[in-house]
Amino acid sequence: MTQLVDEIVFQSGVQLKNRIVMAPMTIQSAFFDGGVTQEMITYYASRAGDAGAIIVESAFVENYGRAFPGALGIDTDSKIKGLKKLADAIKAKGSKAILQIYHAGRMANPEFNGGHQPISASPVAALRDNAETPLEMTEVQIAAMIEHFGNAVNRAILAGFDGVEIHGANTYLIQQFFSPHSNRRNDQWGGDIEKRTRFPLAVLDKTKQVAQSHNKSDFIIGYRFSPEEIEEPGIRFDDTMYLLDKLATHGLDYFHFSMGSWVRNSIVTPDDKEPLITKYRQLQSEAVAKIPVIGVGGIAQTTDAEKALAHGYDMVSVGKGYLVEPTWAAKALKNETCAEFADIAQQEALLIPTPLWDIMDYMIVDSAAEALKHQRIKELQNVQIKFDSGEYTAYGRGHNGNLPVTVTFSEDKILEITVDSSKESDGIANPAFERIPQQIIDGQTLNIDVISGATVSSQAVIDGVSNAVDLAGGNSEALRCKAREAVEWSSKTIEENVDIVVVGGGGAGLSATLTALDKGKSVILLEKFPAIGGNTVRTGGWVNAAEPEWQNDFAALPGEKETLMALAQTPESEFTDEYLADFKVLKSQLDTYFSALASGKQYLFDSVELHRIQTYLGGKRTDLNGESIYGQYDLVETLTSRAMESIDWLSEKGIDFDRSVVEIPVGALWRRAHKPKRPKGVEFVDKLQKRIQEQNGRIITDTRATDLMIEDGKVIGIKATQANGTKLVIKVNHGVVLASGGFGANTQMIKKYNSYWKEIADDIKTTNSPALIGDGIEIGEKAGADLVGMGFVQLMPIGDPKSGALLTGLIVPPENFVFVNQQGKRFVDECGSRDVLSEAFFDNGGLIYMIADDKIRQTAANTSEETIEREIKEGIIIQADTLEELAEKIGMPQTELTKTIQQYNACVEQGHDPEFNKSAFGLKVENAPFYATPRQPSVHHTMGGLKIDTKARVINKDGAIISGLYAAGEITGGIHAGNRLGGNALIDIFTYGRIAGESAANRS
Repeated sequence: MTQLVDEIVFQSGVQLKNRIVMAPMTIQSAFFDGGVTQEMITYYASRAGDAGAIIVESAFVENYGRAFPGALGIDTDSKIKGLKKLADAIKAKGSKAILQIYHAGRMANPEFNGGHQPISASPVAALRDNAETPLEMTEVQIAAMIEHFGNAVNRAILAGFDGVEIHGANTYLIQQFFSPHSNRRNDQWGGDIEKRTRFPLAVLDKTKQVAQSHNKSDFIIGYRFSPEEIEEPGIRFDDTMYLLDKLATHGLDYFHFSMGSWVRNSIVTPDDKEPLITKYRQLQSEAVAKIPVIGVGGIAQTTDAEKALAHGYDMVSVGKGYLVEPTWAAKALKNETCAEFADIAQQEALLIPTPLWDIMDYMIVDSAAEALKHQRIKELQNVQIKFDSGEYTAYGRGHNGNLPVTVTFSEDKILEITVDSSKESDGIANPAFERIPQQIIDGQTLNIDVISGATVSSQAVIDGVSNAVDLAGGNSEALRCKAREAVEWSSKTIEENVDIVVVGGGGAGLSATLTALDKGKSVILLEKFPAIGGNTVRTGGWVNAAEPEWQNDFAALPGEKETLMALAQTPESEFTDEYLADFKVLKSQLDTYFSALASGKQYLFDSVELHRIQTYLGGKRTDLNGESIYGQYDLVETLTSRAMESIDWLSEKGIDFDRSVVEIPVGALWRRAHKPKRPKGVEFVDKLQKRIQEQNGRIITDTRATDLMIEDGKVIGIKATQANGTKLVIKVNHGVVLASGGFGANTQMIKKYNSYWKEIADDIKTTNSPALIGDGIEIGEKAGADLVGMGFVQLMPIGDPKSGALLTGLIVPPENFVFVNQQGKRFVDECGSRDVLSEAFFDNGGLIYMIADDKIRQTAANTSEETIEREIKEGIIIQADTLEELAEKIGMPQTELTKTIQQYNACVEQGHDPEFNKSAFGLKVENAPFYATPRQPSVHHTMGGLKIDTKARVINKDGAIISGLYAAGEITGGIHAGNRLGGNALIDIFTYGRIAGESAANRS
C-alpha cells in the first residue's frame, strides 16, 4: 500500500522524495505587471522543504490572460529574473519547484487586463454574473497562443524551475477549447471531441518540444484538469477520460485533479455518490494507468491523505492546509495534528500577504472562542447519559403543526420511538417517520442527517425526540454531539431480470407501473429519493377533464358567459389546420349553449373540444426566434380525448373525488377540475402505491438510474446505483419507462436552454421537489432521444416569497380573491394563465398580495384551520380587522386599497370586469377579518423534454422510435407548448403514464 513517505519516480526520471505536493493557490501578491515580489518569495520559501514539490500558482502566458488581480506572469523575458529568485528559494529548501502556466481565456476580466475584451475558442459567454462575450480566436491567434505557452515553458526552464503544470482546469482557456459549451467551432480546433482535444494536445506537444530543445529530459510536465462541467452542453467524466488517454499517449509525468474534495462525486449527477477517483480507476485506459494522479481538496490531516492514497490517488496536493500550516508536510509525515484555521493575530507569523489574508477570512477564527466551543463538544461527548425510565411524549414542528413523538427509555438507552404522523403525512409513507427513529435507536445519537425530500418531517422527529430526552432527564445537547458510525460504501453489483422498469415514483411512474401490472407484467419502479411521490405529492390535486354530464349540474359563474362569447369570436386564423376542425365543432356547441342561456337555463358548459382548444390557446407562445409554437396536435388530442378515461381509471383504483363542486386551479382558464376529497396529491400517491404493492409490484427507493442498456438500437435494460453504492443491472423483457419529471429544480439546466433565465434563475425559488433536476432527460438524450420545447419554463405566480413553496397561505380558486400590487392597486385578471400572471407580477415589482375576507376559509384547499392559525402567527398570512389596518400591516396606502376593494366588489356584483376582464367571480371581500397573503413567482413547471408519440414511445433525433423506451409526464415535451394550464399536469401524468405502461406491456 502506498504511503505518504514513499518516493515516486516520474516517466521523466525525476524523483520526488514523498507523495506530498503543495497545491497551486493564488495569493494575488505579484507586481502590477505580474512580476515576482519579495512577499511571494518569502511566502513560498517558508512552505518549501518537506513536501516533494511546491506547485507555484498559475502564471499567465500572455499579457491579457489574467483571471484575477495580483496575478503572477511569465509572459515576458523580463520576468525571468524574479521567477529565478522564486524557484531558487523553493529548491534551496529541498522541494522541487513546479510552475503552473495558464491563460484565462473568456474568464479574463477586462478590469485586470487593461480593458481588453477576452478571447476564447468561440464567442460564448461564461455562465457567471457580468460575464463578457469573448472574441473568437482566429487560426493565427491559436497558433500564436500555442507559441505563448511554449515561450512560457522556455522562461520557466531558464528561471530554474524543475517543471511546469499545464493548467487545463478551472474553466480557463485550455479547458474552454475542450468544452462543448465554450467551443462551438467547426474547424480543426472544434466540433467533435477529437477536434476539441487538439488544443490541449498542441500545448502539451509544444511544452515537450521546448524541454527537448534544452536537452531537459528530466523536466517535469504535469496537467491539471477539472473532471466535469455543470454547463449544458459541458464536459462529462467520460469526455475527460478520453482527453486524459490522449494526453497520456503523448507522454507526461502526472495528472492533477482540480476539485474541492478528493472524495468528490459527480457535480452533474449529484445523486450518484460514487467518488470520481473510483470512476477514474474503473475507466482508465492502459496509458492513463501509467501516469501518477494527484488528489486535492479536503486533505487537512495525515489520515485524510492516507485515505486519499488508499482510494486510488498516487499523490496528494494540499492547498488550504498550507495556508495556515507552513510546515504541513513535516507534521503530516510525523502524524502530528495540523492546524486547520488561522488565529486572527497570526498573519505576520504565517507570512501571509495581505491580499491573500483578505480572501481567506473563512479560515480565520478567534481561537479562544473556538477552543471553548470544541472543549464544550468534547465534554458533551464524554457525558454519561442517563434517563428516568419510562414513556414520554414531546413535539417537533412539522408541516401541519406540532408532531407528537412518544419515546420509551430505559435508564441508559432509547428503546422505542413512535411518531403520530396522522396530521403530517395523511397516509403517505414518509421515510422520516420510519428511518429517523430507527437511526436514532441504532446509534443512540441525535446526530442524524435529515432525509432528502423529507427535510421538515425529519427535523420534526429529531426535535421531538430531543425534547423527550430532556423530559426524561437526559441531555439532548450531548446526544446531538455524539459521534455516529460511518456508512460503508458497497462495491456489490446485483443483476436482475424483469418485464418492465419504471424510473420515477411520481404520478406518471405510479400510473405506468400499475397499468403494466394490470396486464400481468412484472415491474420494478426505481425512485432515487427515499420517498415516492415526486411533484405529484406537492400538487393541489386538481385534475382537468371535461365531463359535461356532471358539470352541467352546476350553474355558470358571473363572467363565464362573457369568456365563452369572446372565445367564440376568435379568428379562425388563430388555429392550425388540425385544431381548426375542433374549433368549428366548439363554435357549434357554443351556439347551442347560448340558445339555452337565452331560454333561461343556467349551467356550466364544457366539452372535450373546449378543453382541447383552451390547452392549445393557453400553450401557444412565441419562442426566442419569434416563431409561434403550440402543443403537438396528436398528443393534445390524445390527452383531452382520454382525460375522462383517466378519471374513471383513478376512481376504479380507489381515488375518492369530491363531486360536490367544480373548481378552477390557478392558470386553468376554466372550471373543469376533479379534486380528491383528501388535500394535495397525497390521495393519488397513497392509493396507487397501495394497489402496486397489492399486485406484487416492487418499489425500490434510494436508487438512482444512471444509464440505459442498449443493444442493436434497442433498450434492453437499465443501470442504477443505490445510496450505499450497490450497483443494479436490470435487464428488461419489454421496456423501460422514464417518468422522473422535469428540471425545475436545476438552475443550470434552466439557464442552458433560455438566455432570459440567465438573469433571474439563480435568484428565483422553485415549487418543485429537489429531485427534479432533469437527470432522466439526460439519460434519454444519451440514448439518442430528441428533445422538444426545452426553452420554455413556467412560473407559478403564487409561490411563497421565502421558500418558493406553493402550498402555504390561503390557496383558493382564483374567483375568490383579488391580487393587488404594493401600491394597493389591482393589475391583472386573477384567472389568467400562469405565465401571464407571472409577467404581470414582475411588472408590478415581483411581490404582490392576495387579498380575501373571512369567507375564504370555506374555500381554502390543501390546508386546515390549525395550519391557517399557525401561518397567521408566523406571518405567512397577514390578518386584520379592517382593510385600513391590513393596508398598514403590509405597508401600502390605505385609501388606495379600500378603493380597489370597493371597485372589485362592484365587479363581483355586476358579474363583469371592464378593466381586466376577469373570467369568473365568486366571493366579494367584505367580511372581517381580512387577509393578505404575500405571493411571488417561483419556477413551477418545465415544458420541454423527451419527444414522444401518442403511444408514449420515445423518438430519436432522426424521427425514429427508440425500441423499448417510453416516457411520460413532465420528462416529456410537445404537449403543453410554451405554457401549461393549471390542472393539466395531473391529467397529463395519469393519461400518458397509463399509455406508457400499456405500450411497454404490449411490446413483444
